[in-house]
Amino acid sequence: MNESPEVATGTIYDIGYRGYDGPRLGRRGAIGAIVGAGLRAVFGLGRSARSKILPWGAVVLAVLPAGVAVAIRVLAGDIIELYNYENYLWEIGALLPIFVAAQAPELVVNDMRHRVLPLYFSRPISRYDYVVSKLTALTLALLALTLLPVILLFAGRVLGSEDALGALGDEIGALPGIIGSGVLHAVVLASIGLAICAVAGRRAYAAGAVLAVFLIGSVMSGTFEAQGGALEGFAPFVNPLAILDGARQWLFGGTVAGSPVSDAGIALPVYGLAVAVILAVSWLVLAIRYRSVTT
Repeated sequence: MNESPEVATGTIYDIGYRGYDGPRLGRRGAIGAIVGAGLRAVFGLGRSARSKILPWGAVVLAVLPAGVAVAIRVLAGDIIELYNYENYLWEIGALLPIFVAAQAPELVVNDMRHRVLPLYFSRPISRYDYVVSKLTALTLALLALTLLPVILLFAGRVLGSEDALGALGDEIGALPGIIGSGVLHAVVLASIGLAICAVAGRRAYAAGAVLAVFLIGSVMSGTFEAQGGALEGFAPFVNPLAILDGARQWLFGGTVAGSPVSDAGIALPVYGLAVAVILAVSWLVLAIRYRSVTT
């Protein structure tokens, strides 16, 4: 008698999606997560060592002159002063566009290329929340270049003095200008960088466009300044860094020898108005760009 054929048996597993019943952080948690992820992306945290070279190298190069200046002040006293609170950001100005050009595309270009923006905007954040989160992340990252070195310079002057308490009393008046100037530079540069990157389709195009704005502006500013006459008055307004220096002088005082602001003869409040225009245009570009994204 033939044996009956084996009957295939198996088990059915329920591998369907399960609902999330844990804590929900809501809009504030989502914004904080985007800011945190943005900072990690800018500084290459959790990525390869190669992605950390440029951002951390820029931070080291920005802080290094302050360390050298403090060391010289401790050894030689007030005989030699390489940098002061007013001219420091102008002297390291070349680093700032490089940092923005290299790291700003990390925040917005990939999201657009990989078409993940509808996922962001589905819930619970809005387009406004997304833009503010990205601006906040890049601004905080830029503070490592615009604020940290000058704070180090401030601390070195105080702690390197024989009378630290007396030195603190002498230097404390400069602290609002140090913080205000650092924040001003970081916010404006972050706004310019993200506005340019938001309309670029690829990271290389975005980085090149950011560098072009600052490089061409610097060259044109130097050319106008060399020509003299009426063109000299326009020299600072084609260079974003010169506009920022003029706004810094208006808000916090102090002049910079190498800046075209001193020779232009333009009233300092005009630079504050120019900064307001730059911010308004940058934020308008971001608003228009992300309004067109469908959810």
